Amino acid sequence: MKKNQLFKQWGKSRRAFLAITAAIVLTIGISGCSKAGGAGADTIQIATKGFAESDILANALKLLIEDKTDLKAIVKKLDNNLLWTALKGNEVDTYVEYTGTALINILKDKPEYDPQVVYDKVKKELKEKNQITVLDPLGFTNSYAFGVRKEIAEKLGLKTGSDIAAKSSELVFGASEEFMNRPDLWPPVLENYKPQFKEIKTIAGGLAYQAIDQGVIDVAMVQTTSAQVLVRPITVLEDDKHVYVPYFAIPVVRDEVLKKHPELEQVLNSLAGKLTDKEMQRLNGEVENKQRAPIEVAKEWLIAIGLLKG
Repeated sequence: MKKNQLFKQWGKSRRAFLAITAAIVLTIGISGCSKAGGAGADTIQIATKGFAESDILANALKLLIEDKTDLKAIVKKLDNNLLWTALKGNEVDTYVEYTGTALINILKDKPEYDPQVVYDKVKKELKEKNQITVLDPLGFTNSYAFGVRKEIAEKLGLKTGSDIAAKSSELVFGASEEFMNRPDLWPPVLENYKPQFKEIKTIAGGLAYQAIDQGVIDVAMVQTTSAQVLVRPITVLEDDKHVYVPYFAIPVVRDEVLKKHPELEQVLNSLAGKLTDKEMQRLNGEVENKQRAPIEVAKEWLIAIGLLKG
């Protein structure tokens, strides 16, 4: 075969090869376009707020979804301030929120104190205003309480919020800026207990426990499911005036996602009523104090309550 015929034949083969390659690329491109937000159309995006409790619950949702459905699930860590925007922007499909946070921070509504009233209101308004479905409560509430250095609580005989209010002029109090500024947190404490602390220090939320340890402050506001109080010399006092709105844990899911995957509602609602405050605190301790992976803790718990096979 002559040289120019060889080039001609090679040119035909090359054009055929390029045509086939282009067809493959086009097919891949079309397939890729069917994937929303960088994840498969059959992938559920679950958000966590990035602390132990939220991480455990997000991974529990993931494990259940992948075990009970044909869907895949991805856990994404998002700052609390960005999470709601991501949910509205369809970048997140589901996560575990708290009724009080939804009422005050998301719906910008006035404080309510009856747990059922708060749940019903949040469920109704998130549905109507944001096309978000609120599922059944998980059973526990992550609220706030005065946490006092143990030696001080024993010395002064402190057992309730009212006790600490009576002795507040002798004590230094510490809380985060968010706590002091949120209408559902410090204002009702001030109105109902009327504490007159010797000094109030602004301390980032996670550092309050260390500040008590080191004697920088005497009293802090602690979360009732925090595992830190299990390993630190802190006495948690009873909120005898019940000043906080209820913060029951509730899974929320975008309506669009439930419409496409209705099986998710029954799967996620299988967690309803399965967690007490003490049990959530214990699970948090496995992550916070024992440095275990949240997904391992979530899996172990789901097996223990019969929702996953061992």
